[in-house]
Amino acid sequence: MRNLFLTAIFLMVSVNIHAQIVLEALGGNEQAHYINYIEKDLDSNAKWNFFNLNRFTVDYRDNALNTVSIEGQLTYQFKPWLGISAGGGFYGELFVPSIGLSLSYLNKKGDFFIQMYPTVGIAEGQFVASVLGLMGYTPKFSESWGLSSQIIFSIDPVEATQIVRIGANYKDKIQFGAGIDMLQSFQTKTFNFNLGPFVRFNF
Repeated sequence: MRNLFLTAIFLMVSVNIHAQIVLEALGGNEQAHYINYIEKDLDSNAKWNFFNLNRFTVDYRDNALNTVSIEGQLTYQFKPWLGISAGGGFYGELFVPSIGLSLSYLNKKGDFFIQMYPTVGIAEGQFVASVLGLMGYTPKFSESWGLSSQIIFSIDPVEATQIVRIGANYKDKIQFGAGIDMLQSFQTKTFNFNLGPFVRFNF
């Protein structure tokens, strides 16, 4: 199953070579956090879309705390703000297939957006509800410079994650500033954070 999933990821990424590709790295006080995501309209009418989010963390003190998360959603939009999605996530040794909705909003100026995927997946034989979302606000101060603010968030019955970034935006190609990763575990009732500078590249 894992080999099949990895093959599917490779094919999806290969098909979307010309998509918007974002690469980001944060040097936190606890971990280094690497993020990349891909967004692509698959047809001229923007009915079929693909979203892929990959996250990797490297703990400075304990390699056993390193994590990997690969999530992908193929969506069909009934309206610009509403669609259905199917995909799944790979979390270490666990693969969770899912199906759900695609919800999105973009303001008229194009500097504020929300993208959400409320889904139901199957994990170890049980149905699991979760939400994955991406929110950004990027107002321009001049032709070259602007503000970059972004939140990636996810929540499921086990934990909630918020990845917050705020800083400067140069020509929509490079963003840099400060970031914080927050993880709340509902089972152990613990709250962890990882704070540091980040840099992001858009291709």
